[in-house]
Amino acid sequence: MLALLVAQAAVICVVDPYFHYHKPLKGLYYTLDNERSQNDGIIRHFNYDAMIIGTSMAENFKTSELDELFGVNSIKVPFAGGTYKEQNDNIAKAIKYNPDLKLVVRPLDYAYLMDDKDRIRNDLGSYPDYLYDNNPFNDVKYFFNKDILFSICFPMLEDAKAGKAGGITSFDEYANWMNDADTKFGADVVLGDRTEYKEPQEIQPFVDEVKQMVADNINQNVVELAKANPDVEFYYYLTPYSIAWWGSQKELGNLDRFIAAEEYAISLMLECDNIHLYSFNTEFDMTCDLDNYSDECHHGDWINSQILGWLYSGTDELTKDNYEEYIQVEREFYNNYDYESLLGSN
Repeated sequence: MLALLVAQAAVICVVDPYFHYHKPLKGLYYTLDNERSQNDGIIRHFNYDAMIIGTSMAENFKTSELDELFGVNSIKVPFAGGTYKEQNDNIAKAIKYNPDLKLVVRPLDYAYLMDDKDRIRNDLGSYPDYLYDNNPFNDVKYFFNKDILFSICFPMLEDAKAGKAGGITSFDEYANWMNDADTKFGADVVLGDRTEYKEPQEIQPFVDEVKQMVADNINQNVVELAKANPDVEFYYYLTPYSIAWWGSQKELGNLDRFIAAEEYAISLMLECDNIHLYSFNTEFDMTCDLDNYSDECHHGDWINSQILGWLYSGTDELTKDNYEEYIQVEREFYNNYDYESLLGSN
């Protein structure tokens, strides 16, 4: 029994499908399909000088496009649903393990601006903490896992024996949901069965308690890391949700509070010279075209490609000189938009 256990552990440690101990072996093909189990190993052991990180809003990015534009060698490590803290902790880990890191691209999810600074998504299933720490004793959860042995390692070895070339899933394809059979775009999908936009029953104010939450969240999970690493360039942008999302927030009485939170967060982030901050919420041709969206928030990969181009060219970059004007334009447009007109396209 001991010999069998040692043999199982040896197979998993050598093949190492989650890159916990080493980078991919040349003779094996590694399928990238488990963000929270594989991203830590990618961050620790892969060779790169740039990274794309974020929630599902970042999953459709293509590292090949980033590499071509910025002349870098990048990885993509998205965490679907991941909070600001989760993303920031993993950027900090990348800086720790990779002194060559010089560029980070990260969407800042608009809906998470007012989160608690320490919020972690515990509603996405059990988190593989044993893959993220440096405690060798809890690695038993990894190398004594029969599902990993029989469902991942053995098929990989059989493929290699059959002559399948080694390698990994490309980062262009990793986590990319564009080819999912259920992915559809357009007004019918975004608006669903909505028949009206109601006037808000109550306007939610941007009270001091909420302002403090924004300060804590942005300072801990965005600003402090940039200040501590002036040699790394951080290309951050506020996620451009669809006009339908803004309509929902207005109906709930949240629209002005979100914009106030955004304005305050921008002022905090612009204190860092190495944070290149963007927002595309005033690209109204994009946000008002529901054919770009698969729900109120998520856009197609052509928007991800456009965003990379805008980041490279400096389009819609926010500065201390222009961000107040940007906020004014944004506030006026989304407060006065005729949301009922969307229903005619549904």
